[in-house]
Amino acid sequence: MEPFTLSRNRFFKFTLKCFALTAVSLKGINCGSGLPLPSLRGISEEEYHNFRSLQEVFLQDCPIANFDLGLALDNYVYGHPYPIDTESVIQLLASIPSSFLAAIFLDFSFTPLVKLPPKERLERLIAWKTSALGLKRGVYLILRQTSFFLLSSDKEYQKFVGYL
Repeated sequence: MEPFTLSRNRFFKFTLKCFALTAVSLKGINCGSGLPLPSLRGISEEEYHNFRSLQEVFLQDCPIANFDLGLALDNYVYGHPYPIDTESVIQLLASIPSSFLAAIFLDFSFTPLVKLPPKERLERLIAWKTSALGLKRGVYLILRQTSFFLLSSDKEYQKFVGYL
């Protein structure tokens, strides 16, 4: 009998799908219920609010005054003319901040990331960054890199740094 093996990539995708499943099955976690919601074409309202909560932490000192990370994610996902793997992975990543399973699995807490005030959200993400657990560090780095990628794809940012 052969031992059961699971590659890191398959384990990571399975974990992301579990996080997304809990975020989908447990609605009403929005972090910004009072914020006006722009018309979204590629992502859900929940995913929009999740990335807005990440913007409060990762892009506190953003040089672009009107930059909206949730809207940038929507434009990125909607901008692809056909479904690609990157799009589904991005949408799975967007569900992590509101996932109860992610909060329990990564932090032993029943409070998802989006339900925390920005200061506590920053503390939790810094704990992920410096954690001995590779999955926490990986999720932190991927969410941070995705945030900066979306910022760098914005036309106003490209003008700001002199590319356009």
